[in-house]
Amino acid sequence: MKRIVPTVILALAVAAASASVAFAGQPAGATGHGAVVSVVAKAVHSVSDKTHGQAVSARAKTHGAMVSAAARAQGAANSAAGKARGAAAAAAGKAKGAAASEPGRLKGFARQAKQP
Repeated sequence: MKRIVPTVILALAVAAASASVAFAGQPAGATGHGAVVSVVAKAVHSVSDKTHGQAVSARAKTHGAMVSAAARAQGAANSAAGKARGAAAAAAGKAKGAAASEPGRLKGFARQAKQP
């Protein structure tokens, strides 16, 4: 933004100078007027192209930052969901393992109780 403002002001100044030259009456015997207008027109075209390029570049950077932030947010959400699924699966696995080992554990207690 800091670079765009001076460039736009320069473009407007060159355009104003070009307009004043174009609308000024050509005095009798004036020569080289076409060359001056051509130089001014080329300068305005060059400045406006540079300004346009800077504006497009700034918009692209902004868009890239927005896309990147959205991707990071989605990645964090997916990561949290994956961690939650993993924790649920781990808890289910522990419960299944405890349920499977319960009969064996009870048999072990029963044998210890029978021993003198």
